[in-house]
Formats: sequence, C-alpha cells, structure tokens
Amino acid sequence: MPPIPHRFNHKVLIRIAVVTSFIQFANALEYMAFNPIFAYMAADFAVPASFSGYVSGMYTSGAVISGIAAFYWIQRCDRKRFLLINMALLGILTLLTTLTTSFAVLLALRFLAGVLGGTTMGVGISILLNHTPANLRGKMLATVIAAFSMVSIVGMPAVLFFSTHYGWHVALWLISALCLLALPMIIITIPKDSGPSEALPPPRKMSLNRETLLFASSNALGQFSSMLVIPILVPLMTQRLGASQNLLPWLFFAGGIAGYLSTKMTGVFISRISAPILATGSTLVLLLSLLIAVLGYQHSALFIILFLAASYSRLVSSSAVAVHYPDDKQRAEFSSLQTSMMYMITTIAFFVSALLLPTQGMIQQHLNTLLAVSAVTASGFPLIVIILQKKLAGRFPQ
Repeated sequence: MPPIPHRFNHKVLIRIAVVTSFIQFANALEYMAFNPIFAYMAADFAVPASFSGYVSGMYTSGAVISGIAAFYWIQRCDRKRFLLINMALLGILTLLTTLTTSFAVLLALRFLAGVLGGTTMGVGISILLNHTPANLRGKMLATVIAAFSMVSIVGMPAVLFFSTHYGWHVALWLISALCLLALPMIIITIPKDSGPSEALPPPRKMSLNRETLLFASSNALGQFSSMLVIPILVPLMTQRLGASQNLLPWLFFAGGIAGYLSTKMTGVFISRISAPILATGSTLVLLLSLLIAVLGYQHSALFIILFLAASYSRLVSSSAVAVHYPDDKQRAEFSSLQTSMMYMITTIAFFVSALLLPTQGMIQQHLNTLLAVSAVTASGFPLIVIILQKKLAGRFPQ
C-alpha cells in the first residue's frame, strides 16, 4: 500500500470523513424518502400509492446498471470532479421532480437518479479510504455508515413533517438543497483523487472474478436478512407487537439512535476485537430481535432498537474486512461494484419479502415463515466474514 501523504493529519481525515458522511446522508435520504413521500405524491400523479414499488424499482435498476458500468471505467476519471457533478445533477433531478405530474417522467427521473446514486458513494468512500491509514479505515467507514442511522433520526422525520404540513414539493426542495449544499463542502474539503497520469503506466485492472464478487457482495449478503424485514417494519410493530400509530415516529427515532451508537461502537471495537467475533455477537442480537417478533412479545421499542443496532453493526463488521481487498488504485471501481451489489440484493430481498407474505393482511403463519427465513440467512453471516478473512490471509500472509 502506498504511504499516506503526511499533510493528511487526523483532524483533516475527520473533516473528510464528516463531509463524506454528509454526502452519504443526502444521497441516502434522496433514495429512502421516496417510499413514504410517494403516499403524498400519488394523487398528483393520478396513480395509487402502491405504485411506489415501481418508483423504487426504477431507482435501484439505474443504480445496479451504473455501479457495474463504473467498475470498468471509474479508474480513469477525476474522482473529485465526478463527485461534484453527481451531487449537482442529483440535486437538479430532485428539483425537476417537483415540476412534473407525469408518472412516466417521474419514473425516468428516478432511473437517472439511480444511475447517479449507484456511483456517488462508491467514489466518495474510495477517496476517503485512499487518504486513510489502514488501521483507521474501520473507524472512518463507521463514520460514513452512521449517516444511514442519521437518516432515520433526522432525515425521515423532517421530510414527513414537511410533507404533512407543507406538501411533498417542500420536502423534495429540502432534499435538493442538501444535495447542492454538498458542492461547496466537496470543493473545500475533499482532496483531489484523480485517475492515473498519462506519464505513468496504467494501474492493474481488477478482475471481475468469483473472489471479487464475493468481497463486493459481502455487505449486501450480510444485510439480506434485515432487508427481508424492512418493508414490513410498520405493520409488524403495529399489528404484531402492539405499537400505536402515534408511537411509530418515536420508535424509528429510538431505533435510529441505537443504530448510530452501534455503528460508532463497532467502529471503535473493530481495531481491538476480531471482525468474526463482532459479526457473531451482532448476529446473536439480530436473532434475539427476530425471536421477539416471532413470539409476539409486546415490546416494539426493544425489537426496533435491537434490530437496527444489530443490522448496522453487521454492516460495519463486513465493511471493515472487505475494505482490505482492493488496492488503493482499484478502490473506486471496487466500491462502485460493491454499491451495485447492495442495490441488486436489496431489490431481491424486497421481492422475496413480498412473495412470502399474503396480498392482504399479515397472517401469522406467513409472517413467521418470513422471520424464519430472515433468521436462517442471518445465521450464515459470521461464516461469510470468516471466509473473507481467510482469503485475505492467503493473499497477504504477513
């Protein structure tokens, strides 16, 4: 690994990580907010609220395509400029959404937003990690991943509040403003991280083989079990665990806080405790949360806290191992492929979740089947982390 430039001290690294985390927050909110906001949008587009699945599907389709495509060409571009252009276009596309009532145009705009979303964070994280010492990469990754929990803590309540009281247009204007606000942050804080100079030999191209796909999909495989449950969190807590509708915002807020704290704690412990041990511990916590749901205990707060805390901890554990697979010059293409695999497997999980549940109502038998599938798939996660570490040990025996 090439030496880290001396001019990047710890304070500078923290600033880069915070800005990258803000980019992640804006990018994740732009994607995640459309599901609840579409309930407010549907009437203006003359379609039922259930069409939100098409909107999300167009986004993830674009993200998968762009992520795979970026694997082949992202290495040759100026990544700071690429990040600037992506965030600017994402803000513009979100703004344009408020200027149309055509559902076909909306789908096209969401597909284009997915094309940008499928590459933005891969590039942003690659810049951060290329300027981070190896022993601090787990901590920096945890800082960026914490942005997802901040979406639950701050982002989602904010956009739902604006949608309820001022209309969905205002909520999307807010998201667009966040994307555009990231531009001066990128210009001031993010270091230049260009592709290879023409005077130098081109860097070794990463092979798209089974090992690369395994490492790139490790985060997505670890999150598959959680993503099976995510689409039914609200009916699960209200119909099975006894939560009231008025309590839901506070439950998600508490879950978001738990996810944030879990992310930060795992980031600290990852340099002291082995990733397989952390993966095993977080998996046991996840299984405990699923057991609460299976047994129907009226402890919705405990369920959401354990479920989200374990899910985020598992994500940090797998990320901290996978981050060592690519060389620094291959990190952008690997991160783009990693993001693409996450969107692809998330889409599969949502589809499987819909297949396992009845079209009307939540029959206990079908719900228990879904939770059992989630538990079984979650149980294999520590084994995945162990396999990844063994493969890394084979490549770097020192």
